[in-house]
Amino acid sequence: MTAPDVGTDLVLTERRGAVGIVTINRPDKYNAISPGVVDGLEQAFTELWDDRGIRAVVLTGSGRAFAAGADIAFYATADHTDFAAYTERCNALCDRIASAVVPVVAAVTGVALGGGFELVLSCDVIVAEHNASFGLPEVALGLMPGWGGTQRLTRLIGLNRAKWMIMSGERLTAAAAEDLGIVTRTCERENLLPVAVQLADTLANQAPLAISAIREAVTAAVTHSSGFRLERQRLATLFDSRDGREGVDAFVHKRPARFSGR
Repeated sequence: MTAPDVGTDLVLTERRGAVGIVTINRPDKYNAISPGVVDGLEQAFTELWDDRGIRAVVLTGSGRAFAAGADIAFYATADHTDFAAYTERCNALCDRIASAVVPVVAAVTGVALGGGFELVLSCDVIVAEHNASFGLPEVALGLMPGWGGTQRLTRLIGLNRAKWMIMSGERLTAAAAEDLGIVTRTCERENLLPVAVQLADTLANQAPLAISAIREAVTAAVTHSSGFRLERQRLATLFDSRDGREGVDAFVHKRPARFSGR
């Protein structure tokens, strides 16, 4: 069964036994995460998590990408209030995935950048095709990650590596991400969804209460809420800066950004 987002087909859901599959379906925009995509993801996860027969979820993207990040065209039209509300909403979505009642497996094809990578970092298990790449390139817009990326990536790969990756905007290959402990398993593209579903099915067949308790206990070992709040505050400040506006405008109009430090 495939159930689209209300009034759109931006997010699709499917059930395979005890495993739910959520697919971001905006391939013409490399699955860029718009408010409509967030609507669909919120609805899809709510419906699956309310289904007691679902014991694991796979999150993936259609076409050639997992998700190329937030929809910068939306950023270009947003004011401070709109942007802050959207950031809070996307951060809450990532938090819901990270603390879901069932484990979530990310199946990554193509690119997972910016907000797309932040969604991936919220998942419990990450499967990537060999040609996948990962990155947080917000610095090129005069911005920074704001959906939990600075916190979750640092906890996975360490302080200095995370600083370099976020400050430089460097992309990681699937192999490099696996070596750093971000990616759980790599495979050929044609095997991506079957492998992800197989891993999700393995988790779905474990004792549900034990899985939930393990996820909660392991997450508690590295969770400090103050960092997440600081990240959102700093991103809001950058969005209001002259450089932030310049970076977004340059991206939308496909020209080099001219940053002034203001």
